[in-house]
Order: sequence, then structure tokens, then C-alpha cells
Amino acid sequence: MGALLALMLMHTEFSIIALIGVILLIGIVKKNAIMMIDFALQAEREQGLSTRDAIFHACLLRFRPL
Repeated sequence: MGALLALMLMHTEFSIIALIGVILLIGIVKKNAIMMIDFALQAEREQGLSTRDAIFHACLLRFRPL
């Protein structure tokens, strides 16, 4: 959503290059979420944390701002 908003703010056309960039951005966001969930599951199993505490801990460790 942010990529499309940035294109609109800059009055840039949604070209093939922009489409490729959006697809790559979606992949990075998906990978970040998968890694965060993996860390949370590992913390739940190994440290005995509750689900809420595990995802909070995973967010602190693995959050990667784009």
C-alpha cells in the first residue's frame, strides 16, 4: 500500500519496473513475517513463553523495518 501511495505522491506511472518493485517488496515483507513467526514458535517451545509474550519477544529481536 505504501509503495502505491509513494508512486501516486510522486506522480509516477505504474510501469513494469514499478510492478517488479512492488512484487519484490511483498516478498521481503512476507519473509520478515515468516522469520518473526519462526522465532516466536521457537521461543514458545524452548522458553515456555505464552503466545503473546513469544510474538512480542520475536518482534523485538527480528523486526526489520523496510
